[in-house]
Amino acid sequence: MTLTEIIDFLHSFLNKLNSSNMKNKRSTYHGIWSAYHELTVKYLYPWDREYMRRMPNRREDGSLYLSVASFRDEFCPETLIQAFDKAKHPDKLFVGLVQQNCEEAKCRSGILEGGKMIDVPTDPDCYALFCSSSVGKKYCNSGNLRLLKMKDTSALGPYMARYLAAKMWMGEQYYMQIDSHMTFLEDWDAHSVDMLEKAPSDKPIISHYPRPHTADLVARSADPAPRLCGPRFATTDVESEIVRLDGTGNYDARRLDVPRFAPFVAAGYLV
Repeated sequence: MTLTEIIDFLHSFLNKLNSSNMKNKRSTYHGIWSAYHELTVKYLYPWDREYMRRMPNRREDGSLYLSVASFRDEFCPETLIQAFDKAKHPDKLFVGLVQQNCEEAKCRSGILEGGKMIDVPTDPDCYALFCSSSVGKKYCNSGNLRLLKMKDTSALGPYMARYLAAKMWMGEQYYMQIDSHMTFLEDWDAHSVDMLEKAPSDKPIISHYPRPHTADLVARSADPAPRLCGPRFATTDVESEIVRLDGTGNYDARRLDVPRFAPFVAAGYLV
């Protein structure tokens, strides 16, 4: 299945979903969920079965696919710039970007302290800003960045955005998923593949909570990585008791050459 076929279908499905949501905007959440389920079973599920039958063959050329789902993220352009600028093999890096932005002249913020929302400017266009940058222009022209563009009002949360991004994989040898607000160590792609190859498993997944964007990655590169343990239910009102994982660095006193086992994966970094 070609990339054009995939993106055309996904846009068509999202348009159908938007129309369904408009018809059901005064429904209960049970009604909204039922309408979503019906549409998915009718259109998305059969297409996904067809995609699985016609999905690309995995290449053995050292290529790496980077899945990035961005929701109104001002840090997204710099994330892409750093990803290519600090990769050891940027020509073998391919990014699938799901960009969910408010493109209106006047947008609304998220929920702020005290439950307030305020008017804010149009969201930065991650794709356009990266492609017009001195780093990004070359890779946009060579097809290393793939885009699925959505309005923020059509967003269905990170799970769906990451599903959509996964469909833009075109057979790259390695698959990586990150958040859209990340910083990178030099040769991050080679380091990630090296960890994957050293993992004591036939089908390994490397995952943990990355350092915050304010961290000095060079200074911290010799530190042991945290392991994902300690599941707990979130307690804030807006998180509806979702499962949170505690990334703890208490297991290893030093950085290990061979990755160790952990019971969970984090969606913000996995390869």
